[in-house]
Amino acid sequence: MASVPTGLKPYLSPVPDILHWNLTLIMFLVGFVLFAWMFVYQVTTVKAQRSLTREILIAVAISILWGIASLFGMLTAGIYV
Repeated sequence: MASVPTGLKPYLSPVPDILHWNLTLIMFLVGFVLFAWMFVYQVTTVKAQRSLTREILIAVAISILWGIASLFGMLTAGIYV
């Protein structure tokens, strides 16, 4: 059997556990605000004046924020991924 090397340190998360719930709420709310802004943009802007680049950038930002929010939400619930 292989021996365990000496001098090992336990892994410490770069984000304290106490902040997981706060980060979940903040990132979800910011993503929701961007989602609402994009919805209003889609409804109020004429189709010929819309920008595909703007829509893609906003959608990417929303998906990243909601993805990280779901990660922290799972960490808050004790589901370690």
